[in-house]
Amino acid sequence: MSPLPTPDMIYQIIFWLREAGKIALGFFENVGPVYKSDQTFVTEADLEIESLLAERIEQAFPSHGLVAEESVGQRVLRSSDVIWVIDPLDGTTAFTQGLPGWGIAIGVLFQGEPVLGFYYMPLLGDLTYTTAQGEVFYNNHRLKPAMRLNWGQKGFLAITTTAHADFQINVRHTRALGSHHTNLIYTARGTATAAFLPKAYVWDLVAGAAIMRWLGGELRYLDGTAVNYRELLDGRLAPQPIIAGHANVLKTLPDLIQFRQYSA
Repeated sequence: MSPLPTPDMIYQIIFWLREAGKIALGFFENVGPVYKSDQTFVTEADLEIESLLAERIEQAFPSHGLVAEESVGQRVLRSSDVIWVIDPLDGTTAFTQGLPGWGIAIGVLFQGEPVLGFYYMPLLGDLTYTTAQGEVFYNNHRLKPAMRLNWGQKGFLAITTTAHADFQINVRHTRALGSHHTNLIYTARGTATAAFLPKAYVWDLVAGAAIMRWLGGELRYLDGTAVNYRELLDGRLAPQPIIAGHANVLKTLPDLIQFRQYSA
């Protein structure tokens, strides 16, 4: 028997996401952020959503491991095979500023590889998710692989708001969509040509990586090596910037992104 969720359980996970979305909308434009030690934001919404999802997952899958952004290091990874990764509010800055590019992410690693991903943007009613059979759905419509193979007309790179400060990005069109997962999902669905994530943690990656995988894309470090998700489970920052998209695009993208050189 597969340790991964059955089709019936997939619908249960979606129900949990919608529960979490109601919490987020209740706080939207009505909550103040607090700085964490890494200078990112956390809000009451993050904490309530994470508590809800962690409780639901632990009750339904007691033998599985769990990593969650706001409590990383506090939960025991009880399984080397199946590990759930939660980002309760990806795009907290956009959330606190009243902007739409935020969402709730749940990803699942099986033997270190992203196999399941769920990303829900409650404000937009936008839900993208996978099944254990490798199917991908967007608002209950099954998606076929439609990732961009080149930049084409008006093709753009999805980036973070500060990417241009530290990198020379020689791509004509760029857009900051609000969060890491939003960048990954729109790339997977063929809206963006590729995504560039200068700094990322495991909870920023797994859900989007699973969705992208089943739609024909991948995540790689800027030097072209594969992302090792297991080594990031302790909450460390990814050792390099990450690029995401179809393999054809990723071959050329590292040459278009260079660290800025600052004089002393």
